Amino acid sequence: MAWFARLHNVQLEGLLIELNNAARREPSTTQEELPPSPADSIFKPFFLTGIATVLTLGCVWGAVNLLLIGLKQHFGGVDYSWVLAHGHAMVFGFVGFFIMGFAYQAFPRFKHTTLWRPGLAVATLPLMAVGIAVQTSAHLLAPGSPALLLALLAGGVQALAVVLFALIITKTNRDSGMREPHDRFVTTALGWFVLAALLNPVIFVLFELPPSREAFLFNVATFNIPFRDVELLGIAVLLIVGVSPRYIPHAYDLSQPSAHWQSFIFWSVNGALVVSSLAHIGAMVTGRYAIATVQTLASLILLVVAAGTPRQYRLFGPVPENERDRGLKFIRAAYAWFILAMLMLVLVPAYNFGLYHPHTATSVPFSHAFFGAYRHALTVGFITMMIVGVSAKVVPTLSGVDVRQAPSLWPTFLLLNLGNALRVTTQIATDFAPGIFFLVGVSGFIEVIALILWAIELVRNMRGLPGVDWDSSLDIAPQTRVGELLDRYPDALQVLLRHGFTLLKNPVLRRTVTRAITLEQAARHEGVVLESLIDDLQRAVSHRDSSKTVDTPAVASQTD
Repeated sequence: MAWFARLHNVQLEGLLIELNNAARREPSTTQEELPPSPADSIFKPFFLTGIATVLTLGCVWGAVNLLLIGLKQHFGGVDYSWVLAHGHAMVFGFVGFFIMGFAYQAFPRFKHTTLWRPGLAVATLPLMAVGIAVQTSAHLLAPGSPALLLALLAGGVQALAVVLFALIITKTNRDSGMREPHDRFVTTALGWFVLAALLNPVIFVLFELPPSREAFLFNVATFNIPFRDVELLGIAVLLIVGVSPRYIPHAYDLSQPSAHWQSFIFWSVNGALVVSSLAHIGAMVTGRYAIATVQTLASLILLVVAAGTPRQYRLFGPVPENERDRGLKFIRAAYAWFILAMLMLVLVPAYNFGLYHPHTATSVPFSHAFFGAYRHALTVGFITMMIVGVSAKVVPTLSGVDVRQAPSLWPTFLLLNLGNALRVTTQIATDFAPGIFFLVGVSGFIEVIALILWAIELVRNMRGLPGVDWDSSLDIAPQTRVGELLDRYPDALQVLLRHGFTLLKNPVLRRTVTRAITLEQAARHEGVVLESLIDDLQRAVSHRDSSKTVDTPAVASQTD
């Protein structure tokens, strides 16, 4: 109940007064209900497909690539087409499926509305999945003759899926009539997603079907970094840092980032992405490499975003014991990796010219090992860690499972951080000690094991648990849940509906989400004295229960 009040911007004090009154009445015999809809649990097929992708074409294939690199002791020891296929599956597949599933499930609820065209939303899943599978085949067949046709087909299908996704979310948000600070982050990230989908087949042609070796090297050097930045910074990072203020402060009793800081994040991430991409392409095309120094300034701005955002939340400060759960450690670790990744990005020029070039005396002063390590710190350390952490809290909640009773996921946490740390450090070390390549090859499989453990737990939670057998006498306490209240006092549903909780008309949501929503957060968020709130609820329950107890002997006497 607390979480619902906060997320729906309902004044808790008035709501509780009406719930008190409803608790004193006999339950009504009829309830207005909505039939189950595909939107009730739309996140599940997307999350399951994302899991299947990361444990096949994504992280597992990446681990195999790393193993081959480790055995051959060279980053060119694996076919570049394999690297491209793996990278595309990770971004459009793993990250893309989780973004789509979360957006379809959460954004309508943020807006007090229903998902626009849920059937069409479901259709974007097979479109994206087929597109990724076909593009993988195109990468494996390149530069053979079918590759171009398959790449164009795959690109078109994926672009259609992304455009439909953007349309559905945009239409849902606009129809709600509610405007929130994270809207511009969502809109812009959708724009970057559409741009990446449209550029995807172009990048395929540039990288897989160049006319010569020289053209290939120029294309990769010129366009790989900007395109990956669009995918990672424009889509994933922008969505995470933009939508997190709608989730993290409420979930863990943390501070809300100021409006000025959220504006700074928005303009900084988008501005840094645009300026850095144009500067990089301009430097490579014109040969005036001094232009690329602008990228360092953009990197510094991103470092400020990475370091300042958790400070706005007070993320690394104390969190009340009853607000802690298994997802918090992942979110904290994710932001620590975010800071490290952006620091590494800032240090790229210093590393290249101060350490790498003097040691190797190469003609091109650019360390692929160091830059790859930065990318891994961002993709696995920040993006994947956030996916794991948020899903570890959200999925049990949406499935009616008490997250505090779920396994802690410590093995996943330790292994994921260990594998990522090993990958980042040893990959950099290969610039100076080629024998370290063996450890690079091992690091990927450590991360695979971590994600397998997480996936098993996530799938188990998506199946949900049987209905809870609530005690007949409800003890109102800070952790009282909406599900408990509705089980004990069904008339409370009408009060919730009048206050805007229209999604509770759906019996599927009442059997799932309400089981994990507590009372304390709403009192804290709305500035209500929790002790007074609990006293009022306890008096209402005591009044009702005592009335029923008094009436019982009379009824029994008449029966006799």
